[in-house]
Amino acid sequence: MNFLGSQEILSNLSQPASYLYEKMSEQGPNALYNQQQIVSLTGQTMENSRLSLQELIDKKLLQVLKQNNEVVFKKVDITEATKKLSMNKDEQLVYSHIEQSAREGIWVKTIKAKTNLHQHIVLKCLKNLESQRYIKCIKSVKFPSRKIYMLYNLQPSIEVTGGPWYTDGELDDEFISHLLTIVWRFAAEKTFPEGFNNYAKVNMKTGENEKVYTKNVVNYVTKQEILEFIQKINISKVELSIPDIESLCEVLYYDNRLTKVGVNAYKVTLQSVLDLMNDNLVQDKKEDKNEELQFLELFEDSYSLYKSKSFVEPSLNDRETVYFDEWTL
Repeated sequence: MNFLGSQEILSNLSQPASYLYEKMSEQGPNALYNQQQIVSLTGQTMENSRLSLQELIDKKLLQVLKQNNEVVFKKVDITEATKKLSMNKDEQLVYSHIEQSAREGIWVKTIKAKTNLHQHIVLKCLKNLESQRYIKCIKSVKFPSRKIYMLYNLQPSIEVTGGPWYTDGELDDEFISHLLTIVWRFAAEKTFPEGFNNYAKVNMKTGENEKVYTKNVVNYVTKQEILEFIQKINISKVELSIPDIESLCEVLYYDNRLTKVGVNAYKVTLQSVLDLMNDNLVQDKKEDKNEELQFLELFEDSYSLYKSKSFVEPSLNDRETVYFDEWTL
């Protein structure tokens, strides 16, 4: 149905039902009402109020819920009601259970059990609802082999998706490692404003040569600052939050790469800086060693002892042996 269909639904309501729907709309989309509150809204008798309630329920303009063992009513948006009226009864039944699952979603097998419909009918309803973009199929990190459905306009909960650390239902180790490096480097720039060069000769036991900053130097970083920095450089395709940043900082904290300052800020550890500098030093030595080996290999190829013609034949019959005292100088 289109927008005209929505207007037709409202225009076909009786005056008492239309008045009740308008009064419920004034309180916001999430307001709940028990029967006594409905009577107060309409100013009618209990019996007449029930007639208006039933009319709105038939038009899919009201949702019946249970709260604290009491029946309550919730107003349904007109576009949602129009959507439901465009479905057949089986589709409405399947859709209602998917709607109740909210952001957690619901498994196909559970839909079949709750609706008591044949599997063929359930699958047909799901296909029709999905083709009209009323519902969508999502992946769950807890149950990757299950087909789980939820309303099309909702975002799955973290329990379903695993949060920003998962991509297509799988833990994204590369993304996490990249973010950990960025967080550490950002915190390091704040912790050591003058760089790392002054810390190569720090004595870890005595603390000798360690740089000491005055009180006016803020050499720590807050979780909010880390979040704003990541958002600024636009490195993450998913939207991160403070709890996500806290999770990254906790990993670095337990790896002894960050230390806590109060309850909301961090500094990098001096040990992590020295480890980084040692790793770079070892890498430089490896590169120097590789260059030395390459030079020796080149030297052997160019100046092989056995390719030289300037030596006297060995006195023994073993032609593979060369005696240096017989070398011609």
